[in-house]
Amino acid sequence: MKLYRARAWRGGADIFDPLDSASSIAGPKGWRFNDLTTEILYAAEHEALATLEVAVRPGWETIRQVLVATIEIADRSLANLSDLGILLPSNWNSRPATDDSRLIAREFLTAIASLSPASGRPLGVRVPSVLSSTDFNVLLDPSRKSEMPASITSRIPFNTLRVTGS
Repeated sequence: MKLYRARAWRGGADIFDPLDSASSIAGPKGWRFNDLTTEILYAAEHEALATLEVAVRPGWETIRQVLVATIEIADRSLANLSDLGILLPSNWNSRPATDDSRLIAREFLTAIASLSPASGRPLGVRVPSVLSSTDFNVLLDPSRKSEMPASITSRIPFNTLRVTGS
């Protein structure tokens, strides 16, 4: 199964390690589904959603390209929140993200740690996208990077979305 991860490129070195989860615990509070104590890999089920997630962040006007990576994971290695007994808080899609929605990644990692390896621990869990009511982002367990081959697969020029002189 293919998942997608995107990164803004503004110039300079175009190095992008798609399996580096360090930015998930960058401040000030973490991201939508994780807090600063829970490192997680964010990906998307569709390339367009991964790109859109980058494009809506502050500073999009300075993006020159979006680097998109494909992450390969084994089929049937994703779980749904309900499969793991995790309830999405009713305010999960609030802006800014709320503290209770930032507990989802921790709940996911705790839930899979309690499963026996023989039962087939999922690599990731689907979470809804704030940007699309029909698409899902995926939280991946960063401790299992060795099970996820990844490579940059495309570079999308971004200058067509910036305002040009009239």
